[in-house]
Amino acid sequence: MENAKDDHERLYYHHIYEEEEHRFDRLEYLMPKLEHYIENPEAYVPNNNDAIHLLQDISLEKFGLHNFLEHLDLALFSFKGTEYEEKLQEMRNVTASDYQTIKELMTELNEQAGGSPSLAASVPTDEKENGKDNLKIEMYTQQPSDNGGSAEKGSVEVESSPEETQEKTSYKKRLTVGSLKK
Repeated sequence: MENAKDDHERLYYHHIYEEEEHRFDRLEYLMPKLEHYIENPEAYVPNNNDAIHLLQDISLEKFGLHNFLEHLDLALFSFKGTEYEEKLQEMRNVTASDYQTIKELMTELNEQAGGSPSLAASVPTDEKENGKDNLKIEMYTQQPSDNGGSAEKGSVEVESSPEETQEKTSYKKRLTVGSLKK
């Protein structure tokens, strides 16, 4: 934050730092509860208040993990080609795996508690099936082309006069958190 070029960049890094600090605080609260249930599995009763609170805390961690994954994507974009890129990519790979694991765990715990494992509020916007296309990451990310390139190009014909037609190459918008890592 101290090395930010302007107030916008400083606010950007402050926002990420603050979210991760809150996540760390939640984890400090969650870990002893998890350890208790791991050491005493018989104590876990899906429909009691403690178990429901644990489920809520794990759900918050799933949300925090999703945000952390996006923060790593942003960092990979910012530090591409630097000495930090390899370590950030390793962290991103581990976090992506952890995120998939916690999603599976949430599904299992929700089923045990008799709840719905797929509440719309817990699904990232770009992953929602009935979401608007302009909110989907695919609308903004680069897709590999047939020739192995990374940019998706499209041709559009533009008429400048009745006698002549020009061809113009256009590119899709590409700047989203999910696409920054590419």
